[in-house]
Amino acid sequence: MSHDLDTMAARLLYDREVNPELLEEWTAQVAAPKPTRARGTVAALLLRSGAEWLALPASCLDEAAGPSPIHAVPYLSSPVFLGLINMGGELLPCMSLAALLRATPSELPAHPRVVAVSLAQGRFALLADEVAGTATYHPGEVRPAPDTVARSPRPLVRGVVELEGRPAGLLDATALGEALFRSLRP
Repeated sequence: MSHDLDTMAARLLYDREVNPELLEEWTAQVAAPKPTRARGTVAALLLRSGAEWLALPASCLDEAAGPSPIHAVPYLSSPVFLGLINMGGELLPCMSLAALLRATPSELPAHPRVVAVSLAQGRFALLADEVAGTATYHPGEVRPAPDTVARSPRPLVRGVVELEGRPAGLLDATALGEALFRSLRP
């Protein structure tokens, strides 16, 4: 009997209507010409957190998805750690990039996405206000981070790079992982 209920629940899940906005977004992504990657370039995911555009090294990217319910963890919360989120059947700590970076709130409309990343400290789900897609840059194009960022107590941005016509702070994957891990401690 339980197997029949599971099968029926699975059919309801997979046979449901897709949100027209998501369908349009997926269609545009699949139809878009795939950029050719020049030799010596590095790929990054361009995302927005608050008013800040950031470049996350694609090497640590696992997946990006629409928002899902975030489940609070009793006695363990902070502005950065929001709770646990289910991504692909795995519960991941969901972290607020905006809170971690102390990003200025944005006037732009939010199209929240959750980005799962694998870092040396483990897997995390990062809540972003918008994901613009992947882009490539040449390491020689990275400019130094502004003094206000470079002198911060926990510099997470190691430079600035121009992606998709906008400057983006290039996140340091090692420093990001350490900061996320520290944010899990009560």
